[in-house]
Amino acid sequence: MCRPRLGQRRWCDIIPETTVLLTGSPALTVPLAELLAAHGYTGVETVPSVHDLSEVDTANTVVLAAFDHPAYVELTALDVLCAETGVRWLPLRREHGRVIAGPAITPGGIDFADVVARRRSAAPDPQKPGTPQPAMSPGDVRWVLAHLLAHLERWLSGGRTAITTGEIDLDPADLTELRHPILPVPDRARSVAAPAPLVDDRTGIVTGISEVPPAPGMPARLRVCVADVADMRRVTNWPNDRQVVGTSWHDFDLARQAAIGEAVKRYCGSWLAPDREVRFGSYEQLARYGVPALDPRRLNLYSAGQYRSPGFPFAPLTTDSDCSWVEGFSHTTGEPVWVPAFLVSRERQAGEARFADPLSAGLAGGTSGEHAVTSGLEEVLEGDTTMRWWANPPRLGRLPIPAGIRSLIADTADGHEVTLLPLDNEFDVPVVAAAVLDRVTRRLSFGFAARPDALGAARRALADGFRLQHTYRILDSERGLSALRREHGDLKPYRADRRYLDSYRDDFADVTDLLCQHQIHLDPRAGGRVAPWLRALPDRPWDGLPALGERRLKAYQDRVEARGFEVISVDLTTCDVAAAGYHVAHTLVPGLVPPFPAGFPLRGKGRLAARDLVLPLPRA
Repeated sequence: MCRPRLGQRRWCDIIPETTVLLTGSPALTVPLAELLAAHGYTGVETVPSVHDLSEVDTANTVVLAAFDHPAYVELTALDVLCAETGVRWLPLRREHGRVIAGPAITPGGIDFADVVARRRSAAPDPQKPGTPQPAMSPGDVRWVLAHLLAHLERWLSGGRTAITTGEIDLDPADLTELRHPILPVPDRARSVAAPAPLVDDRTGIVTGISEVPPAPGMPARLRVCVADVADMRRVTNWPNDRQVVGTSWHDFDLARQAAIGEAVKRYCGSWLAPDREVRFGSYEQLARYGVPALDPRRLNLYSAGQYRSPGFPFAPLTTDSDCSWVEGFSHTTGEPVWVPAFLVSRERQAGEARFADPLSAGLAGGTSGEHAVTSGLEEVLEGDTTMRWWANPPRLGRLPIPAGIRSLIADTADGHEVTLLPLDNEFDVPVVAAAVLDRVTRRLSFGFAARPDALGAARRALADGFRLQHTYRILDSERGLSALRREHGDLKPYRADRRYLDSYRDDFADVTDLLCQHQIHLDPRAGGRVAPWLRALPDRPWDGLPALGERRLKAYQDRVEARGFEVISVDLTTCDVAAAGYHVAHTLVPGLVPPFPAGFPLRGKGRLAARDLVLPLPRA
C-alpha cells in the first residue's frame, strides 16, 4: 500500500502524472529509459539535447540529464533553459571517477550555477579534464540508476531526500552514498530550508580540518587545528583568507570548533555582499536626511600631525567627508545606526578617500548573533587595554602560575619562560597578558584575552602566546617567509642572522602589517627592549582580580556603558554562513583603540600616550 508521510503526496499518484524528458549520454539514457518506463511514468521521451521547453507542462514535467562525463557546458546551458521556462530538472554526471547525482533543481531555489561555484572554490577546478575512466560495468550502471530513481521519486512526491539540498556521490564499488551540501553563493542569495554542513572537502566553505602535531619544545596539551577555506577568488572578486588556525587546551573538538569559527569570521569579514545596502555621503548629509549615523568625531583615528606627515596614506575623516556607510545596530540605544564602511571592510567606491584600514578587533563569529557580538566585544576590550598598556607601560604585578595552568605547560618548562600579567582597565573587565619567551631562540610572543574571569583569560591568552610561536617558526623559515611575502608584501626579505631591526626603519613607519611586528621579534635584540613590561615585576595575587560571573553580552555591555561608551555591531553574516547556522558580526566601541601596526598608531583623541613606541607589540 502506498502511504505518504504528512504533507507528502503518494508517489503512486505522482508517477502516472509525470513526464520525464531524458537527455545525456546513451550509455546512461538507454537503461534509464527502460527503468523509467517500468516505474510507470506517464511518458518518457529521450532527446539528444534540450533546446526548447516552451510547450511542456511545467507542473508535470521533469528533465533528467545523465552524462558519463562532467558535462559542465551542457548542464549549465540546461540550467539556464529550465530557469527561464520554470521546468524542474535533475542532473547526473561522472567526473574524476565519481558518479554525482543532483542537486534536484526547482527554478528559484538551488541551481547548477551554485554547484559550479562551490566546486570551483572548494577544490581543484572540476572543469579541468581528469584521467580517463573506464566505462562502468552493467551492474554498476544498474545500481547507480536505481539509486538515482529512488531519489527522483522521493523528490517528486515531496519526501525526504538529500538530493534536494546538495549532491550525492554514488559509489557502486562500495555501494555507498556520500552527501555534499550545496550552500548558496553569497553573491547569489537564496533561501535555505534547514542548516547545512559548513565543512565538506568538495563543496564546503571549510574544505578540510587537520591537526598540527606539536613542534619540538611546544606543549603537547595544546591542540592546534588548521582549517582550509574555499578560495572564493575563483568565482568572484573576494580575496578571502585560505587558511586559519584554531587552538584549545586538551580538547581536539574545541580546537576544531575554534578553527571553524576563525574561518567563518574571516570569510564573512573579507567582503561586503553586492546586495548589501551602502550609502555614500557625509555625516552631515545623512544627518540632514534624518539618517542616524555615527559621528566621525567620536572615532579614535589619527592626529593632525600624522595627517601632515609626508606619505601618510590616510585622509582625515570629518563631518563633511564623503565616505561609504553601512547599517549597524546600537546595543546601547536599541536602534539602527549607520557607520563608516571602512571600519569593517576594505572595499571602497571609485574615488573614495582612504580613511583607515578596517579595525582589527571586534570581528567574531558564533552560533548566535549574541555569541558573535559578545566575542567581538571581548576582542575590543582586550585590544584597547593591551594597546594602552603597551604604549605607556605601567608597573604591573605578575601573577603566580597556578597548578592548573602549570600542568598544561609542564613539558615546556625548560624551554619556555611564561609570565602572566593582569591588565587593569577602566571597565573592570578581566584581561590577561601571557608572555612566552623561547629560552633558546629568545623569541618573545604575547597572547591576550578578555574573559569573565582572570583564570579563563589566562588560559586563552597562553594558548595564543604559544600559537604565535608557531607563526615565528614559519617566519623564521626561508621557504615559509617566501610564501607569506606573496600575500604580505610589506614583510622584509629573509635574513639568516635574524637581525630584522636593521631591515625596518628606526621609527617603524614601514611596519604596516601586524605580521611585520612578528618578524621584528625574531631579532634576538628585540627581547632586551621589553624589560619595562616584564622584568623585575612585583608579585600580585589572583585574589581580588575583577570577575563578571557570566560570559554574556549584557555583562560586558553594562561595564562599557557605565564608562560612557556605546556598543555597536555590524552584521556581516553572508547568506551561505547563515544557511550553515553561524553568525558573524563586527563589534565597535567608538573611542576605544584597536590593535594597530606600529607604522600607523591611532593617536587621534589622545587615548594613547604620545611617546614613540619602543618596539611593536608581538601579539597573536
